[in-house]
Amino acid sequence: MKKLVLIMALLLTLTMGTGKVNAAEVTDWTNTTWNVLGDSLTDPNNTTATKRYFDYIQEDMKIKKVNNYGKSGSTISNLSLPMSERYISMDDSANLITVFGGLNDYGRNVELGTLNDTANSTYYGALDTLLKGLVKKYPNKKIGFISMYSRTFFPPVNHISIPDYAYVNAEIDICDRYNIKHLNLYEIDSLNLGSSEGRQYGAPDGVHLNTQGHQHLAEIMEPFIKSL
Repeated sequence: MKKLVLIMALLLTLTMGTGKVNAAEVTDWTNTTWNVLGDSLTDPNNTTATKRYFDYIQEDMKIKKVNNYGKSGSTISNLSLPMSERYISMDDSANLITVFGGLNDYGRNVELGTLNDTANSTYYGALDTLLKGLVKKYPNKKIGFISMYSRTFFPPVNHISIPDYAYVNAEIDICDRYNIKHLNLYEIDSLNLGSSEGRQYGAPDGVHLNTQGHQHLAEIMEPFIKSL
């Protein structure tokens, strides 16, 4: 009898010990449809690279389908081809959604606004509109936000005296509000296009990534996507 109790206790311990499984290990990426929303870094017609971050990730993770919603010059705010409006027409059946943007809002001097803003004319308000909309449109799906990296094309403070990192901080604030994971590329030294390490990944224009840069970005983004 004691022996039977010990065996049952051991089995229970083993069951409890193996009960926790990493979500990335059970996700069937071959059945995943991925909506990539962004600006020129996502636009397939951008000629600064021949292969882009989503191509590398799709290939490596064997993701079934990528729907590309990248538009050069797109802002998150309502200034130009707004992501805070374009998301509405994205494929409803997607189960992985990433937003990669913000650089054009900073570079084109979109007002930062405040945490209380809900209209997409300011950056805070546009982020609220977009992320609230994505959570409603894709309940219980994998959603991630990727910030801008540091580059040399734009100065560290724009023409309305707002530093670039303030836009990144706004993203963190609103991602926290809607429990959306955020990948902060601004803090990654190897993607600082002004650094000796990051310079190899930049296109000649000082703002976009070359093909090698997109490959490096994919290596950074893939673990993030698997964590969603």
